[in-house]
Amino acid sequence: MTAHPLVELAGITHRYGATVALDGCHLQVRPGEIHGLVGENGSGKSTVVKLLSGIMRPTEGQVLVDGEAVGLRSPAQAQRNGVVTVFQETLISDECSGLENVFAGTDGLFRRGRSRSDELAAATEVVERLGASPAILEASPYKLSLAERQVLTLVRALVRPWRLLILDEATSALDLATRDRLFALLMDERGNGRSVLFVSHRMDELEILIDRATVQRSGRTIGTVERAEAAPSRLLSMMDGRSEAEHRSHTTTARERVDRGVAARLRAVTLDTGARPVDLEVRRGEILGVGGLDGHGGVPLLETLAGVRSAVGGEVEVDGPDGPVTPQGYRAAVAAGVAYVPGKRQEEGLFRTLDVRDNLAMATYGRRSRFGFLRGAAVTELVASSMRRLGVHPDDPSYPITGLSGGNAQKVLVGRWIASEPDLLVLNDPLRGVDIGTKRDFYALLRELTDDGMTVVMLSTEIEELLTACDRVAVCHDQSVEAVLEADELTYDAVLSAMFGQEAGLALPGRQDA
Repeated sequence: MTAHPLVELAGITHRYGATVALDGCHLQVRPGEIHGLVGENGSGKSTVVKLLSGIMRPTEGQVLVDGEAVGLRSPAQAQRNGVVTVFQETLISDECSGLENVFAGTDGLFRRGRSRSDELAAATEVVERLGASPAILEASPYKLSLAERQVLTLVRALVRPWRLLILDEATSALDLATRDRLFALLMDERGNGRSVLFVSHRMDELEILIDRATVQRSGRTIGTVERAEAAPSRLLSMMDGRSEAEHRSHTTTARERVDRGVAARLRAVTLDTGARPVDLEVRRGEILGVGGLDGHGGVPLLETLAGVRSAVGGEVEVDGPDGPVTPQGYRAAVAAGVAYVPGKRQEEGLFRTLDVRDNLAMATYGRRSRFGFLRGAAVTELVASSMRRLGVHPDDPSYPITGLSGGNAQKVLVGRWIASEPDLLVLNDPLRGVDIGTKRDFYALLRELTDDGMTVVMLSTEIEELLTACDRVAVCHDQSVEAVLEADELTYDAVLSAMFGQEAGLALPGRQDA
């Protein structure tokens, strides 16, 4: 007799008003498997995650656990059935310690008979398995990096008695070392009979981890494939309907360098006390990538360039509309033609009480008003054009920003600053949680913008993205720039080696049972 799936979605349809988010979705996760869930933004993945997490209920169809129909009416009920979720956004309260965040919401559910020392011991064990410092449990979260905050969200899930762990783009904020430790932990737990639903756009991660993968497209389930059939070209073809040959042949060609002068200079800039000074020129009309392990200077480099933070020493010069200037602070940098898209989109970028229209147009209201009054037609035209250009779904400007998937919310944030037409656009991991097709379109858009004279500095946590999108890459290590790689030097090995401050190449780990 065949064992029941651990969790099953059977004929699920879900509607938001007139919008059909899921149309007859089918998904089965077996005991002891790592199951990938893939699809472009707007394919219904976020709705699947919310249904299984008890955040919403289906319009039609059934959710089954161990073959029995259940009504997951709340996150607490989902957790009682062993379903625990780590969402793409790092939902951490800055008002509580790391440990308090880990065990928030467990009163009366998992906490009976457990003391604070028990909680600290349990959380410390998981933190150490992930290779992080236990100090994050006692720290104030606002002092932590994005990767450390994401570790806290992972620990919060892993200390619970889970049977199915849902990871919704949960690796997007992690550095390589922490990610690989997480993968080792997941494979260990898989051997113990636990299951993982792994939602990701990263094909390299899917190749390492999954046993099977289910593909969603436009709210419909296209199919489920076994590990041996889950080549990236096959998955991408199922996701967007294009042929596998088209995906295998897709490359981004290097651009011929045209000397247009310098857009910005960092002269002996010290990012942290005791760090090596950084001397760097950003060429006008280029896409300069910034890579490096989390905590090694990539974000401070971007924030210093954008005027968000002050350097410990040195000088930043920007070639503004009226000539070279040394901006003192963020407002001065904006006046000099610099725009910055932060990495923490929920905390620092999006206006959660506003709709898509206002979030997209926010940075341009000053230029699109007259005598203090907004020119509605100009704003409407801008928003419609931006939504088409970026492929925001649903294509409704009045849609609440909180109702968008993570990838679509990211499109809105990036689109806001592109619409402001800056001379220098500084992007902190702008494509985190965005699907492959959208990334391809975004790379083309960046090239179009830089061909027209805009300059882009883009931090990415994905080496493949740096290789695909960028003309050059500055690799950070130990709070400084370890290497600046020109187009003819850009290889995966060269970037990874510089990230670790080494000359020899390093390889990504793979599954031992592959």
